Amino acid sequence: MKKVSSVLLGLSLLLPSCLDDPELGPVTLEAHLIFYNNLMEADKVIWKVDDAVSTTEQSYGLPLEGVAELEDFSQLTRFKASTLDGGLTLDSMDYFLDPIRYYMISILGTEEEPLLLIDTMDTSFPSLGLVKMRFLQASESMGAIDIYVGGGLPEHRKLSGLSYGQLSEYMEVSMESIWEALIVTPAELAPDDSTILSYTVNNNFIGNRTYFGILNHTETDPESSYRMQVFDQPSF
Repeated sequence: MKKVSSVLLGLSLLLPSCLDDPELGPVTLEAHLIFYNNLMEADKVIWKVDDAVSTTEQSYGLPLEGVAELEDFSQLTRFKASTLDGGLTLDSMDYFLDPIRYYMISILGTEEEPLLLIDTMDTSFPSLGLVKMRFLQASESMGAIDIYVGGGLPEHRKLSGLSYGQLSEYMEVSMESIWEALIVTPAELAPDDSTILSYTVNNNFIGNRTYFGILNHTETDPESSYRMQVFDQPSF
């Protein structure tokens, strides 16, 4: 039987004691899960991981962490996202989990056209002194985008044609360049021609850390303003 245990998922697991040798106990295999709700609906999301149901509903734009307790390596696990009100199943996916690894799980789109994404996080440290980032394009109305780091010249374009529902590869940039500028434009357009988002003096970024940037909206209304949320990602 596959199990999930987490404070945020609302489950607890009682481990059997070993009276003969208290120093020896069962080895717990755990996969770490971070959920991101990018669903363009006012309803909150409830997650189900195999038979475990979250007791904490997830609001739009807020991350939710959990731990999946596994019985073996490369264990097939089912993820399902549902709405809180009415219990409508949005989408589900089977994904192989390994212990110690971290996984990104996100629901995008609308109730009519939901999109569930799951991917393994790269938790290795960036190169010394550099900032490592990846991006998720979670806004359908934003369309395909390019991302510039350090300025608006062609050599500053680090990502090209990132479409809705796509995760970028990880990239490494200097701390000074990302402090200078982080610019999002429509695909194939330079910042001088059209800019969707522009951030300068980004001194919140710290070298030797990894970040996850999500392009979405300030509200669940697709007509609301665009934004970029940036989350720390585990590195070890």
